[in-house]
Amino acid sequence: MSDKPADAPALRAKLLRAKPADFGLAATPELPRVWGAMMEMRIGSADVSLVAVAEGSTSLYFSTGGGVIGGGEHESVRAANRKLLGVIEKLFPAFVAREAPVPVLNGAVSFAVFTYDGLRAARDTEERLRQKKSPLWPAYYIGQEIITALRLATEKAAGH
Repeated sequence: MSDKPADAPALRAKLLRAKPADFGLAATPELPRVWGAMMEMRIGSADVSLVAVAEGSTSLYFSTGGGVIGGGEHESVRAANRKLLGVIEKLFPAFVAREAPVPVLNGAVSFAVFTYDGLRAARDTEERLRQKKSPLWPAYYIGQEIITALRLATEKAAGH
């Protein structure tokens, strides 16, 4: 696991161009439509992108550079990844087909869902998500679980 991806914005752009076959993925009974997801929010001057792919890849990218890649090496992170994708599959009707992800805005959380039929997206305010007033709140909370699992795995790997 690396906490210093060389070019996090380029990794995000590569993901947006990716196809499920690039990861060796095909629809499954658990995930018949969804093969990946990205939750994005602005923290300070950085846009933060949490990425979960059905083959286990889990990463956190910062628009200012850096982040965490290779989180899927840890079972706690992989378990949270599977949980997030399962919830997004259940919330599928809440996401709208789009050509590109919705822009990241201050005070909002954006979701991009990678499906076998193309990109879908949704956004809501962080306040509504935190207060569980948005239909997307389960995905937001599990995304936060993944961020925590990544942080703990990174600290453990660093010997803290």
